Amino acid sequence: MTNKTRDIICSIIVLAFGAAMIYFVKDVRRVIRTDVGSAFVPTLIGWCIVVTGACKLFYSIFTGLKEESKKIVFDQDFFGGIGTIVLMVLYMLAFQPVGFVVASAVYLFLQMLLFSEKSNRKILLFAVIAVVLPLAVDALFVYVIKMPLPVGVFGF
Repeated sequence: MTNKTRDIICSIIVLAFGAAMIYFVKDVRRVIRTDVGSAFVPTLIGWCIVVTGACKLFYSIFTGLKEESKKIVFDQDFFGGIGTIVLMVLYMLAFQPVGFVVASAVYLFLQMLLFSEKSNRKILLFAVIAVVLPLAVDALFVYVIKMPLPVGVFGF
């Protein structure tokens, strides 16, 4: 598979993901009529994904790399991509039962481990970031926006 073929396939997958996101978000219930609603940000993100995928597809087809460019070597990037997808699915499955803070902390820590090389892994720094960031986001939602995120079995 050449780089151009890979880029076209990835662009189509991104387009399909964005379209699916927009499609599934349309059923999110609006609580307050005058409110922007819970579906606004996911819909906006879905459209951004679609536009990005379309631009990449256009670029790949018309101005991208030549078909005869060198072949792709599946290396750590491939396994990092698959690992990210697996981590995201596990995060999605754990989000409701364990709650936002715990699921996000575990996900962030594992994602940082996956993306870092052995030579630059800072386990303590990763752990601090993975705990502080979800706590800050949770505090923002609870105290500023007044919309609590799922707490799960641990109560936070």
